[in-house]
Amino acid sequence: MPQRSLPKSATGRLKALHQGKLRKDSLPLPLIIPYSSGTITRLDMFYPAYKLKVEAKQAALQAQTYLSILISEKRQMARLNTNHFFQAMQNAVRRKIFKPSVRTFYGLPASSGSVPIMRSEADIEFWGDKAATGEAARIAAGGVPITFPSIAEVTAAVTDFKNANLLQANAKEAFDLAQEAVEADTSKCDKLILKMWNETETAFDEGNKPSTRRKAREWGVVYVPNPGEAASSDDFSIMGTVTDSATGNPIADARVTLTNTDVVEKTDAQGKYLIAVQPPGVYNLKIYKNGYALKDVSNISITEDAITTVNAALLPVG
Repeated sequence: MPQRSLPKSATGRLKALHQGKLRKDSLPLPLIIPYSSGTITRLDMFYPAYKLKVEAKQAALQAQTYLSILISEKRQMARLNTNHFFQAMQNAVRRKIFKPSVRTFYGLPASSGSVPIMRSEADIEFWGDKAATGEAARIAAGGVPITFPSIAEVTAAVTDFKNANLLQANAKEAFDLAQEAVEADTSKCDKLILKMWNETETAFDEGNKPSTRRKAREWGVVYVPNPGEAASSDDFSIMGTVTDSATGNPIADARVTLTNTDVVEKTDAQGKYLIAVQPPGVYNLKIYKNGYALKDVSNISITEDAITTVNAALLPVG
């Protein structure tokens, strides 16, 4: 028999609170509200503040993710420009346009014909700075500026990279603070959800377990099959497996969104997901995991007392 599954993430906790509060607020009296007056007061006070904290954490994570992508681009351009600048300098020495001694302006031995290796971010910044100071010193000594790329292009690319690094450091700090604020409320949130779900099951328990679960789900209570237990048509409307289209391997933690609803589930370690009972109708799914192309699955029919299987293979992207 399916068992209750309390949320294990901030998003899941917010979803449980949201569904319970939304259901409570939408019911006109005297319809049954399973919560006690004390639970209603706690929910009305706690939910808005917790929602703001979770949304702040999500926004901080999105900012950090965006900056990670930006830094990757800036890193590539800074390394490329610096590398090409040193190649141009070394080629000028090989063509005897520059004397070997000019290499010392840039922090290299006069006898070294190599281009500096830049594996880390610190390497890129170090040799970018060496290129700038060395070029200034060589030109001051009467040298002709290097072009393609010019030192101005190198400096601009390295400066952009440094600035992006600084922005990401600030974004990481903002995310850490937002995460700490959410985690500080985790225990209080779990206790409130447990109380809401206990009161909900008690209010609707008339001895018919499938009927109790069906009514309780409307208030946000989540049930999942026990390990090895087949999903019952009374308990789930959509289930499936998400895999990598290139390898066929299951994809864990992919986000499965039932569009036009607030339902978002994640795949487990075997790539499987289960979406709880929804009103009969036609739905669309969006399936996404970082590193893969977004997958849209349209026109999925949900009928009463039936399980629709929707498997998906995601395409890896660079």
